[in-house]
Amino acid sequence: MAHPPRHRFPPAMRFDLQDLRLFVHTLESGTITQGAERCHITLASASERIRGMETVLGAPLLHRSKRGVTATEAGAVLLPHARRMLLQMEQLAGDMQAFGQGLGTRIELLANTSAISEHLIAPLGAFMQANPQLRLELRECTSDAIARALMAGEADMGVLSNAVPAGSLHTQVWRDDPLVLLGTTRLLAALPQDVQLHHLKDIALLGLLPQHALHQLMAAQALQAGVALRYRALAPHLEALCDWVAMGLGAALVPRTAAECATLRWPQARLRLQPLSADWAARQLVLACRDPAQLPPHALQLWTFLQEAAH
Repeated sequence: MAHPPRHRFPPAMRFDLQDLRLFVHTLESGTITQGAERCHITLASASERIRGMETVLGAPLLHRSKRGVTATEAGAVLLPHARRMLLQMEQLAGDMQAFGQGLGTRIELLANTSAISEHLIAPLGAFMQANPQLRLELRECTSDAIARALMAGEADMGVLSNAVPAGSLHTQVWRDDPLVLLGTTRLLAALPQDVQLHHLKDIALLGLLPQHALHQLMAAQALQAGVALRYRALAPHLEALCDWVAMGLGAALVPRTAAECATLRWPQARLRLQPLSADWAARQLVLACRDPAQLPPHALQLWTFLQEAAH
């Protein structure tokens, strides 16, 4: 009875970081000589290292010619892996260096577009000034994604809309954050007082880029309501969006705080704030976590600080 062929795997690859760095530099520069110079080693040492890698792998990594070197099929496979490993080591070194600088404790805070743009920057800045040993990672997500991440234990805490079902999460109202339609008085004059989502398809509509949580919220609500929203333009952040509105380019659904700031920046624009008749637009921002009593000490410190900053 014939047996299926047995696959032979190459021996354990004992490439060190210097080998991988030399290999990447050699292909990026096109010659072993320049690769050696970038790694601050001699040409003889570089050549020996690359031959050693090829011996371990059992296949050539470089096509050598008078014009320089190019990757073989095996080299082309190794190259992205080598780059990824070097990048991971750089990231690891950065994280470890933070401990030596007294920045070893990291807090991950998730927040929606409005919380980041209009509410969190000042209190978080004050918190970091008062706690220089802490490292803070602030990440923008939709409120739905924040709730899912917190329930899965992927972050310490979040700031999200109360319109999202929080399940078993512990939540505390932090700030009012209703959405309003912002536009010039002239542009909004034709709209009824009871503005609803479907009315937005009849006006020149402006919005944020798709990666923003507010854009994703509006897309989800429009899909649920069967309304096709068409944007005239998409802005990179709320301030730019409000400035476009003030210039008369269209109207936009934005947090009330952002709209009020725009009226101060553009007093001559005759801007008008129109509430949207929808429960999901009359929202509040809430602090959320799985259980404050189970937060790490540094995260609990931030939780308490943000509680005190609520208004």
